[in-house]
Amino acid sequence: MNQGAKIVTESIIGSDFRTVFVAGKAYTVYPPTIHKLAGAISHLSGVKEADNLKEVLLSLGESEAYSKALSWLIAGDESLSEELAKGTYEENVDALDEALSMIDSKVFLKAVSLARNVSLLAAKPRL
Repeated sequence: MNQGAKIVTESIIGSDFRTVFVAGKAYTVYPPTIHKLAGAISHLSGVKEADNLKEVLLSLGESEAYSKALSWLIAGDESLSEELAKGTYEENVDALDEALSMIDSKVFLKAVSLARNVSLLAAKPRL
């Protein structure tokens, strides 16, 4: 079976997932839907450009944005953010990196850039 067919079938039957560990607890992350990705990106739109995804994530500095974004990727909302915030900075960044590795990093970076541009458009009055 070719790689593309394998990815599609794993996604359909639900066997495409990652397990991440934060604060001694395991969480299962499935490939993000547009809804989950949009929620996560809303907390990560302040990232800076960098050479790889992990450096992009680290550009936010120590922030509650990581636990909120990770909660979106796991649960589809912010319901786990307080629990995830008990984990270390590195645990949250590593878990985000692992969760986002299920999508092409170029797609993620483009989506973050679009979210940043939209927020700038919304914040600036039109003349």
